[in-house]
Amino acid sequence: MELLFYSAHGSNSSQRVEWALKYKKIPYRLHADEKASAGPYGYVPSISVDGQIIAESMAILEFLEEVFPAPPLLPRDSLERALVREVCEYVNSTIHPAQNRTVMKFLRPELADVEKKTLRAIWIFNCLQKLKSRLFQDSDYAVGNEFSLADIFVAIIYKKGLAHGAERDDTYEKHWAKLTLIPGHEVVV
Repeated sequence: MELLFYSAHGSNSSQRVEWALKYKKIPYRLHADEKASAGPYGYVPSISVDGQIIAESMAILEFLEEVFPAPPLLPRDSLERALVREVCEYVNSTIHPAQNRTVMKFLRPELADVEKKTLRAIWIFNCLQKLKSRLFQDSDYAVGNEFSLADIFVAIIYKKGLAHGAERDDTYEKHWAKLTLIPGHEVVV
């Protein structure tokens, strides 16, 4: 199987896919460029698998989990798996779009870049505060007792918030520190 990964520097969604590829030790060729997308929507990430294009980070990650099940990024327990997907969906559908540069440019073209950056930081911080009540219930991992897609989504959006000037948060800092200490993890943020 030949896998080509289309990515761009600074793309949260691309970072999710790259982390999963490295964590699962899946061989791939990287095509990184601001206009790198081979996908139908004109943005990254996307992957080409033997010439077939798959776009959107969650679809890509679900595909990778199905084709390369080890090491797993979704828990075996169906309730935990649903909670992981809930966290991913919240980050992907609630936090991510409103802070996305393209969306912000379309919705608020009158704002200067520094004003947009401030709004993005506030949005991410406020959403992460709401999300915190659903996380870290059983361990330092986002959901359950093992590393999962939820950890990837949470860590990457937290780091994006910091890059825009959001306040540091002790809970998320502890989570980040935990992830960076796990042997074999390729943290790509």
